[in-house]
Amino acid sequence: MKKYASLLAVFVLLLGFAAISYSAPAEIPADTSAVIAKGKTQITLGGELRFRGMYGSNLVIKDEGYYGTQNLTYYDLISGSQITVPVQKSKNTSYYDYRVRLSLEAKVSPNTTGYVEIESNRTYDEGKGANASENVYWGSGSKGPKGNYPMGNWHDESNLYIRQAWIQYQGSGLLGVPAGVKVGKQLIKLGYGLFFDHTYYGDDAILAFVQPMKELTLAAHTIKFYEGYTFLNDDATAYGILAAYAGKGFGLSADITYVDHQKFGYISVPGVGAGFAPLHLWNFGLRGNVDDIAGTGLAFKADVEFQTGKVDLPFGHDPKFKGWAAMAGLDYKFKTIPLSLTLEYAIGSGQKEDSEDFTYFVTALGPEQHYTFVYEYLAPSACDGGVGTGLCNTQYVKFGGAYDITKDLKAELYGYWLRAHKAVAINSNVGTGTAPSPDKDLGWEVDAKVTYQIDKGLTYFVEGGYFWPGDAYKMKGGKDPDDAWAVRHGIQLRF
Repeated sequence: MKKYASLLAVFVLLLGFAAISYSAPAEIPADTSAVIAKGKTQITLGGELRFRGMYGSNLVIKDEGYYGTQNLTYYDLISGSQITVPVQKSKNTSYYDYRVRLSLEAKVSPNTTGYVEIESNRTYDEGKGANASENVYWGSGSKGPKGNYPMGNWHDESNLYIRQAWIQYQGSGLLGVPAGVKVGKQLIKLGYGLFFDHTYYGDDAILAFVQPMKELTLAAHTIKFYEGYTFLNDDATAYGILAAYAGKGFGLSADITYVDHQKFGYISVPGVGAGFAPLHLWNFGLRGNVDDIAGTGLAFKADVEFQTGKVDLPFGHDPKFKGWAAMAGLDYKFKTIPLSLTLEYAIGSGQKEDSEDFTYFVTALGPEQHYTFVYEYLAPSACDGGVGTGLCNTQYVKFGGAYDITKDLKAELYGYWLRAHKAVAINSNVGTGTAPSPDKDLGWEVDAKVTYQIDKGLTYFVEGGYFWPGDAYKMKGGKDPDDAWAVRHGIQLRF
């Protein structure tokens, strides 16, 4: 009993970021896991440590003349006071960051499980405010014991937040077939994630599911996006139902999601009126996949999404949602060599210039890479210049493959042709001269990644992308922007 209490105490200290040091590392058997048991209860600990270095160039997709000066405040060594001076801005981005995750799974019985995962969180990010990311910059922070040297030894660079915290019960006593409920903060993704992918951060949700047969799962969910004020009807909530059938070598799934944002925005028109505008968005998704067509090694997948609904303006026209998206892909695995090839096409609708409705594809996605490393993940896109907007007003053709060089060394290489669904002029307000005409040409990109498995749970990777922007990024006066590229490497330990 004492050894179990000791293990639990160590975990509590880890959660509190207490400094624990050992004179010598202990040998850990390769196939063991840390488990604390009380009766039939099993508590399993896990986690992840990741450290990355990032270097990018011209990720705002401008030309050399765009980068001017920025006023920054520094400590003046002569006067001993704070002064503000103009500093030349760079087109390059460079930093290191880290991420910490710690998890605890409590399996109370074969039917009941509780899960908690905590994650590091950057206290402040320039331009984004507080709690902007779980990736903490090296050298960030502003407080700490530092003597008479004004830099270093910071300790307020990050805090913790809960990424997941849920309870799940599943059994067959109530309905006579497997059924269950999952309540709490959990990771949620619909299909291939074209419309909804919140697996980066968790959502507060209730999910009820039933399996009337082994291959078929039916579920209903409610997800709270925004609570607002508890004494006002200003919440944002999603409701949905889904069905998934996993056959032998193939799968089908469909879902319907309704988003009700009771006070989406405030509209004020002088001489006409003012009031809140509720949002009502419906998304319908239909997907299918075949794992191995006739034993050839060829696999197929497809996803179709379309949207309807409206925003209830307090007066005048109620704009409708008319967005849509589609994706289809082929994967081929060679039987004699460890090589797989991918050919994929995807498209999401854009905004019609003369329409009073919302014709672009609305996406709800986390801040991770969804396809390209530069264009969609790091740079302004064709969806109103946003970053990480998924398939909104974008179509691409992807071709490339993944190859296992050795058992522990893997490489990936993909090329993308990128085009907007509706013509845009992303940099029309940048530069001098006449504004460029809207264009659908977004450009080309090549992405690559190499992963090396150093040890059990320990991985080193290098990834990056090079983006040649098209005519949709032209600046005022018809000037072309410079190319953009980024490379990132990191080491990650999962336990």
